[in-house]
Amino acid sequence: MKIISQVNQSQTTQMNFLRDGNLICHYQDFPEVFNNLQKTIKERGITKENNICLEVENSLTSAIILLFLLEKGYSFLLLPKPQKKSSPINHEQFIPSFCRYKLTTENFTNNDKEINLIDPDKYLQIEENPEWINNKSNISDTQPKLYMKTSGSTGKPKIAVHSHYKLEGNVRNCVNRLGLNSNDRVAIPVPIYHMYGLGAAFLPSVSVGASIDLQKGSNLLIYLQREQQFNPNVAFMTPIFCETLLKGRKSPRKYRLTVAAGDRYREETFSKYESRMGTLVKLYGSTEMGAISAASPDEPIEIRSQTVGKPMAEVQMRLQASPESGKKEEDLGELWCYHNYGFDGYVDNHGDPVHQSPENKLDGWFRTKDLGRILANGHIEVLGRCDHSVNRDGLLVFFSEVEQAIESISGIDSVVVVSKGESQRGKALTAYCVPAKGIEISAGEIKTFCFNILPKRAIPNYIYIVKNLPLMPNGKVDRQKLMNQ
Repeated sequence: MKIISQVNQSQTTQMNFLRDGNLICHYQDFPEVFNNLQKTIKERGITKENNICLEVENSLTSAIILLFLLEKGYSFLLLPKPQKKSSPINHEQFIPSFCRYKLTTENFTNNDKEINLIDPDKYLQIEENPEWINNKSNISDTQPKLYMKTSGSTGKPKIAVHSHYKLEGNVRNCVNRLGLNSNDRVAIPVPIYHMYGLGAAFLPSVSVGASIDLQKGSNLLIYLQREQQFNPNVAFMTPIFCETLLKGRKSPRKYRLTVAAGDRYREETFSKYESRMGTLVKLYGSTEMGAISAASPDEPIEIRSQTVGKPMAEVQMRLQASPESGKKEEDLGELWCYHNYGFDGYVDNHGDPVHQSPENKLDGWFRTKDLGRILANGHIEVLGRCDHSVNRDGLLVFFSEVEQAIESISGIDSVVVVSKGESQRGKALTAYCVPAKGIEISAGEIKTFCFNILPKRAIPNYIYIVKNLPLMPNGKVDRQKLMNQ
């Protein structure tokens, strides 16, 4: 997959670069960096027949190795880099046996002197995987592959397989739909080992030669400091981070474009963000399908706030009747996606193909497990996960609608609803509520409010007050962790 070599050097200048707050590399320096990396990889005996595991964080050294492997056509698995802990526990993660080598990077040497990116030995570590099994059947396909683990938000994590060619099609779609260009300065606080951060944010921005600021473990304070240093005009965020930015920013600051993907937006958040921060676009996708749809930045706010836009090029969408949708919701169904640039399938830890049942993939159509509508003008409205809604009293109750109603109560900062157990109305609902800072409110008071703002079928059976909500690395609320409490 040629990303760096396709950057139009006539449109970039010496000022176009990638950085992570510690290190910086200009686009014009990448050929020399890659040549030295190629020598190091060759000296270690690594060939394109060897699958590689690359542990990644939002650092420049990680980004350089990732781009190198794509540029030179290696097959590799992306995994998050384990966080170093000040404890004797071994934090090594399991590396699938189909990966022969593990690559990791460091930002600084032991004496904290800045790394020379021309010398890979200073920041690249290569280890042979002791669990590697030489299964030649896994390398019979000579096309380079990108392996990505799903987040596990809809069940047990799986390893999805993408060809470099199809990934490049996803990149083009995002560039064209979002209008990215070499004059952009792009802030990326979302992890690049997930498809959103990689396929929608990082690679599209690199492909047009935009300047990029990669942010690792970004919180509000770090983001505002880096924003002042880097002066971005484009940002890729999660809805939760957008809300955090709104709460923490004292004065308006306009972006040309903010792209958000992940959990839902509150309606008032979208309008407030637009007025204070500039154009906001929702992007819809998955690890398997890449970028499925997004509104154009030029479309009116009514479309961008209510929908995820029209399907990308080479994408088709259809609705299929779902038991969760109910008979009274005739225009509502489960979204299925056909994408010419989608994934090739799943593999297990040995690299062997995993059979997909017709319930999840049929004739090239992929079951998203999302409920939604396809409007007459072709725009897509995503209402939530199929398992984020239940039938109670014979009618459909969306968790998102219950969450929005409870969040309208004065003193409530955020809410997440899950289904645990049974009730007389059907599946039981449990709401986890985070009060606003400095506010004291009881579960009983929230329950009383619910009787005034929600139909009886939608009133949670149980309400708990929590200090915060657990998040997964991709920024989504970890509902599975809440359900297991």
